Amino acid sequence: MTRTIAVGSRRKAPSCLGAAGLAFVSVAVLSGQQRLEVKQDGRYWTAQRSAEEQAASVVEIDTKGQVMLVGSEIETIRFTLTMRLPAASDKESARAVLRDAGIVPSRKPGGTLVLKLREPGCNACRFDARLEIEVPTGTGAVDIVTRGGAVGVQDIEGSVRVRTSGGSITMSGVGGAVLAATAGGSVRLGTVGGPVDCVTAGGSINLADSGKSARLKTIVGGIRVANVNGDLEAETAGGSIEVGNVSGTVRATTGGGSIRVVEARHDIHADAGAGDIRIDRAMGALVVSSGAGDILASFQRGSGLRDSVLETSVGSIVVSLPESLALTIDASVRLARGTRGIISEFPSIQVNRFGGPFGPASVEAAGAINGGGATLTIRNGVGRIEVRKLR
Repeated sequence: MTRTIAVGSRRKAPSCLGAAGLAFVSVAVLSGQQRLEVKQDGRYWTAQRSAEEQAASVVEIDTKGQVMLVGSEIETIRFTLTMRLPAASDKESARAVLRDAGIVPSRKPGGTLVLKLREPGCNACRFDARLEIEVPTGTGAVDIVTRGGAVGVQDIEGSVRVRTSGGSITMSGVGGAVLAATAGGSVRLGTVGGPVDCVTAGGSINLADSGKSARLKTIVGGIRVANVNGDLEAETAGGSIEVGNVSGTVRATTGGGSIRVVEARHDIHADAGAGDIRIDRAMGALVVSSGAGDILASFQRGSGLRDSVLETSVGSIVVSLPESLALTIDASVRLARGTRGIISEFPSIQVNRFGGPFGPASVEAAGAINGGGATLTIRNGVGRIEVRKLR
């Protein structure tokens, strides 16, 4: 008789269940002689198989459908597979289709545990599955591949790799590195101790906290980041980017949407095809460009400014600078908006207007603050520029 252990249980496996017993469970799960219990759930026939395996430092999962993996204070690996078929056929026909399907465990040289889905031998039966798995929290590495379905991972001390052909990805409490890739779906990452590499073909990306650098890319969707202890690279073809605190360099690119960075301790490179860009507290060099949108940039006191460039084709550029900062200003507006295209609160910045008093005019401004230093270049196609004192 096969012993079934439901995922979510916190009881330790009894010591009498040795390697031979585990092997028996793995084989019995797929045994055609074991009568499979099939139930009707609305428009579907469903069946479950549960089993237990010895723990492994590395776990690889190859399946289809949803995968939910959680780390717990246990000493074995427990999993439950829920299988589903449309209820177009009768119960015995569904049982015959699902009879040989299930998770087949195997071991690689070195001890890696592989859990691979065996699908039923039917061509167009619309088989679907959901795998719930519980592993020891201290598992060193988890690698999940699913052919279409959402994936959730929680409380793993090691690294996690997730790849799905289509579906959302959610992770939290991961101690090591994270790789998350989906062909379509949102990605939500909580606390991650290691570096993050995340790609989705369509959907938003949310990252709460990365202990190291992060690379986030989506074809269509917004990106939100709270904290990164390292460099950040964020890219979307269409959507806004919001960044909290980054200890390293920020590179943010959007084809259409706004960009906001609250604080970065090193350089910021921000490029918006069309959208506003706002930098609240910059401490390094700024290279900021918008095809059409306003730019607001504020340099923090004590920052060591290096050569920087702020540029927009249409919009306003407003820069706030500490009065003690030593730098050189080089600013221009090709077609000024209003009677004063450039306004400066620093008397050492000289503003010159070119053109008639009533027609289009270009405006240029240049000068040194506190004796000069790194050059801040500001370019505006149509609009205005303001250089303010930081308040």
